[in-house]
Amino acid sequence: MTLKPAPEFNPLAARQTQDWQHDAHLLCCRVDPTGRFVVAGGIDHCIQRWEIASGTKTTLTAHTNWVRTIGFSSDGATLWSGAYDGQWITWDLTAQTPQPVRQIQAHRGWLRGLAVSTDGQQIATCGNDGLVRIWNAADGQLIHELSGHTSIPYCVHFVPESSELVSGDIRGAIHHWRTTDGQLLRKLDASEIHNFVGDLAPFGGIISLAFSPDRKRLTATGLHKTSNAPAGNRRAVALSFDWASGEKLPKQESIKKELDSTMWRAQYHNDGTLLGIVEKEVGFWKPGEVDAFHLIATPSDIFDLDLHPNQLDLYT
Repeated sequence: MTLKPAPEFNPLAARQTQDWQHDAHLLCCRVDPTGRFVVAGGIDHCIQRWEIASGTKTTLTAHTNWVRTIGFSSDGATLWSGAYDGQWITWDLTAQTPQPVRQIQAHRGWLRGLAVSTDGQQIATCGNDGLVRIWNAADGQLIHELSGHTSIPYCVHFVPESSELVSGDIRGAIHHWRTTDGQLLRKLDASEIHNFVGDLAPFGGIISLAFSPDRKRLTATGLHKTSNAPAGNRRAVALSFDWASGEKLPKQESIKKELDSTMWRAQYHNDGTLLGIVEKEVGFWKPGEVDAFHLIATPSDIFDLDLHPNQLDLYT
């Protein structure tokens, strides 16, 4: 018997293998935990579900504004979506044509971020009303309302394998919460990735949050080096913290190749490599290194990315 070695994660050898078309801009994408579907939300208020093996596309409709964020149950059977209509919606992803199971009006104004706890029992959301809310995933009941951000929170992320949550806002404040009682445990300062347009309107902030596989590093992404915000002159950046001490670590960005861009999302590979969005390119950073060791160009602007559970295929 001959055994073939398992494929290795090698960004330098990456190439495009599929290109599924849609007639509206897509703002978020995730691969379900079973690896069967890739799901994306767009500015047409719809969710698209592609079956990876066949490329078959199914449209999910219920939101009334841009769909900005999505999450799954660990078995891939349930999808939760959040949109600028302020709602989060529960879907049975296994249905041939999924229909809404439950619709929750979660925030006044836009719902900005949504996260699913490791055990799948809680949903966290944040929105333009300045609030972070924690919900029971099974019945949609509100568990905690967390107030404390002085500006709009953009994103939420459960601390892996814990009863804790982090949220990041437009002014660069990260709040660390305990979900059992809603207690604010500490704050981290990432205000250097926040700026103003004409000293008036906030620009930048914490757009996404991610933990390293060993849970020793929390990474916030966004933009910095703003020289002319209205014209889009800025640089994508990832700013990390030592999770235990809160110590700020060196920023990671694309230095050798400078691009006007925002890092809409970053994600860690299981080997510790950081993947991040740099305009139309995906950058790859080794742990502790400030400059990307590789960039992959794509045909269009990227607003989200996600690794397949096989840790080899990447979707944008």
